[in-house]
Amino acid sequence: MPKIVSDIVDVYVFRHYRKTAQFLLLHRRPDVPLGNTWQAVHGKILPHERAVDAALRELREQTGLVPEKLYSADFINQFYDHTTDSIVLAPSFAALVETRAKLELASEYNDYAWCDLEETVARLPWTGQRWAVRHIYDVIALGGEEAEFYALT
Repeated sequence: MPKIVSDIVDVYVFRHYRKTAQFLLLHRRPDVPLGNTWQAVHGKILPHERAVDAALRELREQTGLVPEKLYSADFINQFYDHTTDSIVLAPSFAALVETRAKLELASEYNDYAWCDLEETVARLPWTGQRWAVRHIYDVIALGGEEAEFYALT
């Protein structure tokens, strides 16, 4: 029987640009797991670490970015990992960064892109990620009263 685990976080970074939102995608080097794919920030939750703290740490480690504001994306990415026979539940976060924020990519990445919603959705490989981005765009990234319900910082 598969076990249920929640030991990773997803962080979808966005910025405001020309009255809309752009999402940050990171391109994985060809020689690393999931090579040549575009990704958001994903990472492990350390033992005794809260998911929100893992999100902030992974964002900093993978991109060098510190968000202006962090949101609970009100979305749990779920998938089956056949290698561990596990159902994985990953809390998702949205991180607003400054428009001109400078990135420092971790070594597993070789490129990055700021993309509008449609390009982001087209580049992401998994359905759950595409759903998360659409939800973040509609509820959080464009701002408004509803977005503030999800603000963590």
